[in-house]
Amino acid sequence: MAAAIKLTSMDSMFLYMETPEMPMHVGSIALFKPAKDYRGDFFEDFKAQVAGRLHLAPALRRKLARPVLDLDNPSWIEDEAFDLNRHMFRAALPEPRDEASLNRLVGWMHAKLLNRARPLWEMYVFDDLPDGQVGLYSKLHHAMIDGGAGVALSKIIYDFSATPKDRPAPASGAASGAVRSCHDADRNRAQAGDQPATGGQDCGRCGWRPVEA
Repeated sequence: MAAAIKLTSMDSMFLYMETPEMPMHVGSIALFKPAKDYRGDFFEDFKAQVAGRLHLAPALRRKLARPVLDLDNPSWIEDEAFDLNRHMFRAALPEPRDEASLNRLVGWMHAKLLNRARPLWEMYVFDDLPDGQVGLYSKLHHAMIDGGAGVALSKIIYDFSATPKDRPAPASGAASGAVRSCHDADRNRAQAGDQPATGGQDCGRCGWRPVEA
């Protein structure tokens, strides 16, 4: 089991300030046009691709752990009961199933708080848009993602070519680099009495591993 990662004061602030009237998650909508000869199930294929790359984004498998009596900032810990089906969903639009309908529905969905008992992210695939388009609504808590982490996540999930690249996980026991995230690097330096070099910002806040395009 991976070591717990304590949230910074800034990241914890996004949790403490959150209310039902003021959610502290961020979201995005992306529209895709599958190739004309594509005959697969976009949702199932996309979910399988994300499943095959989770090892590149360990933050997606981490949930919050509150300290006793809330005397300190919470930490990220591995979700031992992680289930991708609780984070990725197929969604449908009401008629007329146009972009305005998508925006209205996503606006309603975005007002709902994320479940803090699970990793703080969700993705919804709308595969019933006109002209064969597919919509992807992503929702992640600001405590786990910033601008740099968002770029890293995009590099992990998306490909620049029509044929996705394989991103196999390293073999069990194989070396995969000295650290896996800026948090790991900062923690190692702090334990050695040195100043953190990244401040937890070079590759996001909690374990994003950008990959080569």
